[in-house]
Amino acid sequence: MTRRVVLIALPVAVMLAAPGSAAAHAGPTAPVATSFVARVTTKPVGIAVRVLYGDQELALRVAPSRTVEVLGLLGEPYLRFGPAGVDVNQASPTSYLNRAQPVRVPASALTGGPPQWRHVSDAHSFRWHEDRLHALAATGRSPHAGYIGPWTVPLRVAGRTERIEGGLWYVRAPTKLWLWPIVVALACLAALLRVRSTRLDSALLVALGGAGLAAIVAGHVEANLFVRPGLAASQVGWLAFASLFTVATGVLLLHPRWRALAGLAIAPYALVAGLTLLPTVRKGHVVIRLPATVDRFTAVTALTAGLGTLLVVLVHSVPLPRGERSERPS
Repeated sequence: MTRRVVLIALPVAVMLAAPGSAAAHAGPTAPVATSFVARVTTKPVGIAVRVLYGDQELALRVAPSRTVEVLGLLGEPYLRFGPAGVDVNQASPTSYLNRAQPVRVPASALTGGPPQWRHVSDAHSFRWHEDRLHALAATGRSPHAGYIGPWTVPLRVAGRTERIEGGLWYVRAPTKLWLWPIVVALACLAALLRVRSTRLDSALLVALGGAGLAAIVAGHVEANLFVRPGLAASQVGWLAFASLFTVATGVLLLHPRWRALAGLAIAPYALVAGLTLLPTVRKGHVVIRLPATVDRFTAVTALTAGLGTLLVVLVHSVPLPRGERSERPS
């Protein structure tokens, strides 16, 4: 009974403790892959513009000596770049609607009164979730769609109305063949486990556990270090956690007595890493700054290793039928 409780409780505990990239970067403003790409075609001179996460965020950099206002959905002042940094207008309905998760616009922002500026940054660059980039996304889900249509974000520069203009494109999903290695590998593993050899089970556990640890570290590096423009302290912390976890469980994995316990810890963490990167296999545009093939290979490896390790541990923990020769070390 105690062993059964450990088999159930340990994977759940590791799944909750291991943040992976899914927990650290959940939400539509930080995807690892998308089906749509927004590109800038026209911008005012002297203003640097970038689209982040495919079609989710817009980033502006303005010279400290200039004052530039980003106009909202109703043409009202929304953001203001100036010598002191960046301010947001709390009386702008766009500041509530133009979010990854829109909130209800308060009555005070619906009266059309004067701007109520709130300072949000001392820097002269700022990025925000911008719905206008992907407003046409719902019309472009045909598997053969390419260019969908234009988008515009108006600005006020030195009293003149100017525009950032661009287009939205749909990117087809990659081939479904990326998922077949998981199916084939697990089918082969199931056949090997029917041999019921403790020595073979141990070798499989070491191989799959090692692949899972490699995928965990790779997944953290890809999603934590390459998705966002900068590197936050929390990302460094989670990467350090993954490194310590890899060393500790790697040592246990090499010890016959603790091998199954290490596998129970590795399996759910590898599954977290694989599920975090799974959108790279399902969607056409990969946001991570590495070749898409590398990210998709990591996702497939993590899922295969996680499922395979868990399967080997569960089979390995079941006693051999009476009369069969056990090769379990004493």
